[in-house]
This record gives sequence, C-alpha cells and structure tokens, in this order.
Amino acid sequence: MNKLPVLHYPKNIKSLINSYYIALIPLLIFGFYKNGLLLYFNNLINFKNALIPIYYYIISILIGFIISKFFKEDYKINILISLSVTSTISINSNIYMYPLILFIALFIIKYLISKYNLNINSESTIRIIILLSLLLNTYSYLNIAEKLNKFNYNLADIFIGHGVGGLANTSLLILIISLIILSLNKFYKRNIAYTSIISFIILNLISIFLFKNTELINIICNGYVYFALIFMGANLTTGPHHEKGMTIYGLILGILTYIFTLIFKYEGVYIAILLSSFFIPLINKFTDRKYLQV
Repeated sequence: MNKLPVLHYPKNIKSLINSYYIALIPLLIFGFYKNGLLLYFNNLINFKNALIPIYYYIISILIGFIISKFFKEDYKINILISLSVTSTISINSNIYMYPLILFIALFIIKYLISKYNLNINSESTIRIIILLSLLLNTYSYLNIAEKLNKFNYNLADIFIGHGVGGLANTSLLILIISLIILSLNKFYKRNIAYTSIISFIILNLISIFLFKNTELINIICNGYVYFALIFMGANLTTGPHHEKGMTIYGLILGILTYIFTLIFKYEGVYIAILLSSFFIPLINKFTDRKYLQV
C-alpha cells in the first residue's frame, strides 16, 4: 500500500504524539547531563547554572500550555513543538529573551496557520524566527567546557553526544533509538526521515571522497542535523499524502539540508525544512493525480 494510514482520528494522533514524547525524553535527559551535570561535576559551573537546561524545559512546557489554552488546542502538541524547538537552541541563549521570543514566534505561527490555513513547518519556522531575533547577541553553540577545550573528544564521543550543538540534539546514539521508537508507530512518516537522512549522508560522503573535507565526518557523526530531520522534517502536521510523495519530499529535504549546512553549519537544516515545505502542495498534486488514475 502506498497510501498513508489515517491520522485524522484522535486515538491515532494521540498514539503518534505519545511516541514523539517517548523518543524525545531521553534526549532531554542527556541534554541536561551534557550541558548541566557534566559541567557542574567538573567544577566549571555552579549548581544554579547546572539547572539552566531544566529551566528551558520548564519554560517551554509552560509556553506550549499557554498557547494551547489561547487557541483551544491539545496542549500535548504545542508542548511537543515548544520542547523540540528548545532542544535545538544554544545553552548560551539569553534566559530572559528566549522565553519571550519563543512565545511570540509560536503565537505568530499558530495564528497564521489557524487564520490562513498555511501548510508550513511550525518548528523550523519558529526556529528561524528565534535565530533572527538572537543575531543581535553573541551566539555560540559552545558550552563552557567546549570553549575551554576541557575534554579531548573523538568521533566515538561525538557519536554518543558530546559534540557541539543545541541543548539536547547532539546524541546520534540516542537519536537512532528515537528513530526506532517512532518507526514502530505506523503513523510516523518514516519515509521522510529515512530518505532525507540517507541522501544527506551520501552527499556528505561523496564530498569527503572528492574534496577530502574531513570536517564533514564530524557533521555526519553529530546528531543535530538528524534531530531536525527526525522530529521536524517528518513532523506530524505537515507532509505529503502518499508514501511515494514522502520519499520525493525526503529526497528534496536531504539535498537542501546538505547544501545549506555547508553555508550555515548549525542552522542550515531548519532553512532546508522550511524551503522543502513549499514543495509539499506540488508533490501532493502530482501524487494525488497519479493515484486517482490507478
């Protein structure tokens, strides 16, 4: 069967949302360890600063809940969006500005979607708005240990999650487990995730072979790109109607992600997701016509 299983029923939506939470929670825990406890136990920060990741998580939950009340939506969806976006931000984000920017960005996107029925990717759009808002400040993804070169990490360490990246999106090891968890749910758009990830990796391997750019090996082993492709690229609200359409969309997403990560190392994947979403109506039109002819 090439048609997608029905996701319109509340029971099916709830099932998929629960899978996203199960897949996300281990990443949030690791993010707290990497950017909080690890630094505290190595005497690089005090205990108060070690709790900053928890602060961001709690703020995200509250903002998602408030937005849900305002728009009369299921709070689980908006909290999931809020936590997913927060997982990608730098630990150095301004603790006062970020909650305000996240609230405004989520509110604007929800308003535009509800009023104009826009088919855009909420998480990637919010992420770009946040980036543009924070460009006025010094913005680095390095935590204090990474700034001081405190640890000598190899590729295995980066694979586990000790690479440079967002608050809770660096562990490729956990992301593989997360992808398995999501893939066990028949409503997850696995074709998008698999196709975009595989095409992204293949293009990077070709570049490594042709141009001897060994820095790309670190990108392949780090989880921050895959987090976006798994949780945002293959999200629950946007995407093509049919499996073949998802594969086409995933291929476009993987190619654009490769291109834009060469230009904007940490932010390119969000630009790629947003631009790829503009192809969805065209992909649906092509695949819907094809299935109507069968």
